[in-house]
Amino acid sequence: MRRVNAKATQELLGVNLKQVAMLAALRDQGELPQTSLCDMMKTTQNTVVTWLNELEDAGFITRVRDPEDRRKHNVAMTPKGEAALEHAESELRRLEDEALSALTADERTQLRRLVTKALDG
Repeated sequence: MRRVNAKATQELLGVNLKQVAMLAALRDQGELPQTSLCDMMKTTQNTVVTWLNELEDAGFITRVRDPEDRRKHNVAMTPKGEAALEHAESELRRLEDEALSALTADERTQLRRLVTKALDG
């Protein structure tokens, strides 16, 4: 997997791997408070704000005031962000297929199952 990460450049993916993780979280969970993204990404509010600024400048996300607490912001992915994530994930799958090309389909399935089991504890 190190080989995949090394080849997964921002130039190839269109976004960096941290941005892929944030966009995937928004796709999977919908609009989220900025504080939830801090918890998910296991980093500080300042760092997440910097990352969100980059995504917002690219047109991949929007930040809106929380209707229940106007001091807070929620983050939502835009259609442009969805397209960027689809492109990045497609490239990551291609890189993964290259890295695992020596394995059969059954071996790949088994590897994914074992890695998932190890990561989930």
